[in-house]
Amino acid sequence: MLKDQMHKLAQTQEGPCITIALATHRTHPDNQQDAILLKNLIHEAEDRLLKHNDRRSVDAVLKNLHAIEPKIDNRLNDFGLYVFVSGNTAEFIRTMWPPAENKVYVDKEFAMRDIIKAYNRSEDYYILHLSQSGVQLYEALNDRIYGEVEHNGFPFRDNPHYLTDRLAKSDPKKIDNQIKEFLNTVDKSMVAVHAMHPMEIVVASTRENFDFLLEVADQPKIYSGHFAIDAGRADIHYLSDKAWPVVKDLQKARRAAAIDELMAGISSGKVLTDMQEIYQAAREGRGELLLVKSNFSQPIDITPKGFDFVKDATVPGINDDIVNDIAWEVVDKKGRVYFTDQPALRQLGDIALLTRY
Repeated sequence: MLKDQMHKLAQTQEGPCITIALATHRTHPDNQQDAILLKNLIHEAEDRLLKHNDRRSVDAVLKNLHAIEPKIDNRLNDFGLYVFVSGNTAEFIRTMWPPAENKVYVDKEFAMRDIIKAYNRSEDYYILHLSQSGVQLYEALNDRIYGEVEHNGFPFRDNPHYLTDRLAKSDPKKIDNQIKEFLNTVDKSMVAVHAMHPMEIVVASTRENFDFLLEVADQPKIYSGHFAIDAGRADIHYLSDKAWPVVKDLQKARRAAAIDELMAGISSGKVLTDMQEIYQAAREGRGELLLVKSNFSQPIDITPKGFDFVKDATVPGINDDIVNDIAWEVVDKKGRVYFTDQPALRQLGDIALLTRY
């Protein structure tokens, strides 16, 4: 899971830590240029590292930096690649979310900001594909299906509730009741799976069957969205291509609701906009919801009384971006973080934190 990888990387504090973020390509021949860009960024990272350190002291970092390059098969790239290298770490993460810019970070810790953005916009969810003849339940991540659920009754290969009486088949009401009975059975299995591993559920079906499902469901609210399927289309690429836009709409609605939630907290004094106060509250675990302007970053110099803002992030000893630290503290302590360009945030500034208390 991405969050587990993030947590592991955030624990690396030995420094110096190199983070390389670059936008990549899924398809040939565009992905051939990814290898060239990565090589150039690795050279930039090496130059920055040696500018302020003697080679012997960073030998382990340099070995890991050059060893990771041949391990990255650019034919498997998504839209974003993030490389993390230190004296005892050499890892990379692919995501469908590219960074805001191709960049090298050299700091005492890894730059987590772009990965946190990718984490917040990535989504595991279920696709419940149902028809009168059978039901499959798939697990998807973003725009790709990665597995099928095969427990708690899934998959339902056939609808056992069929009518054998020829006269009964001509009775629409009786046929509808048979379908509802079948969908009620499916719903009970879906509720059991959702209880074990709660995720959004997107239903792929005819509109009529979706309405029937909601009518008989024990917990209709677990079904987050729906899309209509074309007759005869059931391949996983078709289903994931149709489901992902539905999930992105759900994410967009959550971001809009987050802004409303933060604004509602202003009157109760739970919203902080001062960077020092935000940083302290995040470290104390009081951060419930952090909103940051998408392109906002702030290098700092740590002082005995807190920190001072600086302009040049490449100066030795300077923290490249305090927003990176704040965002991770909030996420790690089970808060929520959204990077946004919504106009509503402008009245509060570039960053605002809703506290738990």
